[in-house]
Amino acid sequence: MLEAINVASDTSFKVASYYNSNNCESAGWHIHPELELVCVKNGSGCLHIGTKKMNYSDGVLVFLGGNIPHADFGNKDYEDSTEVVIQFKKDFLDEKLRVFPELSEIKNLVKRAKEVLVFDTHTKNTVWKLFEQFELLDNQGKLINLLNILNYLSKHGQYQSLFDTLSMEKFKKSEIWRLEETFEYVNNNYHKSISVHEISSRLGLTPNSFCRFFKKMTQRRFIDFVNEFRIERAVELFNANNTVVSEVMFNSGYNDPSYFAKQFKKYQGMSPSNYLKTKYGASLLQNSSL
Repeated sequence: MLEAINVASDTSFKVASYYNSNNCESAGWHIHPELELVCVKNGSGCLHIGTKKMNYSDGVLVFLGGNIPHADFGNKDYEDSTEVVIQFKKDFLDEKLRVFPELSEIKNLVKRAKEVLVFDTHTKNTVWKLFEQFELLDNQGKLINLLNILNYLSKHGQYQSLFDTLSMEKFKKSEIWRLEETFEYVNNNYHKSISVHEISSRLGLTPNSFCRFFKKMTQRRFIDFVNEFRIERAVELFNANNTVVSEVMFNSGYNDPSYFAKQFKKYQGMSPSNYLKTKYGASLLQNSSL
């Protein structure tokens, strides 16, 4: 499944910290266009990325490029179990790195992330204190902190690459490219009208050919995929303390309240208002008639 990642309008990337008592909700086997840098403080677990599995015993630090299928990373072995997840779009770093030639080593590190970089314990322990600081910083401080982490990793980080290349033998390169472009298109346009004609034209296909292609690659219809992605985004917006149902509806790409409610119930098993009631209680609901 394509994971919906909600980056606030006043930031360039998303940082989230999870603890033993507030662990990251499982996304299952998933994929997203954003690059991901994850630091797990301690405990044991298994990295399941692409076709590879790798066990870790004392936490882990991993950097993976976008559009790489993977499972969750963290664990709940100890009371102080902590996982910090940083996610950002490729164009975020591309824009910054293009402006500053001094960041060439970070640029090379980001390019290598498509091989999935698993850093050694010493590197993880050295930068962990920087990951801990994110919750104490404002947005400007978070950006500087991220660059400090990437600077250290690019110069001193010791790692192994999980893949020489990420092999997907059963698919042609053109098919992989088209699927990645489709993910990027939905990720960037879910909040407005999604046009099968536009995306199929971008990919050099007719609308019918595109629908057949998408079904072949994902075993599902494109419209179902878009609706599930939009509902995941709506859930993220609700979880970010946005309790105005109408605003969440529009921001996740819906204009019809009844259709939004129908799709939300299909993928979440309850109406938007009941989801809010479960999460926040009846006293916090606003405009929650859906």
